[in-house]
This record gives sequence, C-alpha cells and structure tokens, in this order.
Amino acid sequence: MSPLQQMAIRRAKCREQAVVELTALIDPQSDAYRRYRNLYSLWYSNNAAVPELRPLSRIPGIEPDGFLSITTEFKERVRSLTNELLPAFTSMEMKR
Repeated sequence: MSPLQQMAIRRAKCREQAVVELTALIDPQSDAYRRYRNLYSLWYSNNAAVPELRPLSRIPGIEPDGFLSITTEFKERVRSLTNELLPAFTSMEMKR
C-alpha cells in the first residue's frame, strides 16, 4: 500500500470517528466533557483531516488544554456548536 493510500485511510478513519463523536455529543445524556475532549484530540492530532472541528477549540472562555469547568453553560455551548458543525461536516462527506 502506498503512503498516499495509507494517508487517505487514516484521514477517512479520523473523519468517521469525528462524525461518531459529534453525533453522540448531541445526545443530552452523553458525557459532554469526554466527547469534547475526544473531538479536540482528533482535531489536535490531525487537523488537516478535520478542519471543521476548529471552532470547538476556539470557544471563548474554554481552554481545551487548560482550565475547563464543566457547567451547564459549557454543555449547552458545545452542543449548540456541534449542532452547527455536524451538517457541514456530513455535507463535506457527501461531496467526496
């Protein structure tokens, strides 16, 4: 398998995982902190594959690698942003 094929496979897996995490995060019963950290980790480790996740790392008052208070406001902001990101994220998949 060529390096280009391997890169494409890694990218596809990363994007699939992002869609799974975004979909799960929408559920009010899900662990918002764990899902947010998983998405941030995906973006941080492979941001070229999932540029749509960038807004999650730029929420004012939330420091993904620093102090993070898990309040109702945090959960609402992250879920609201997720609701905006998921349609754009999945529409990009349809175009590929």
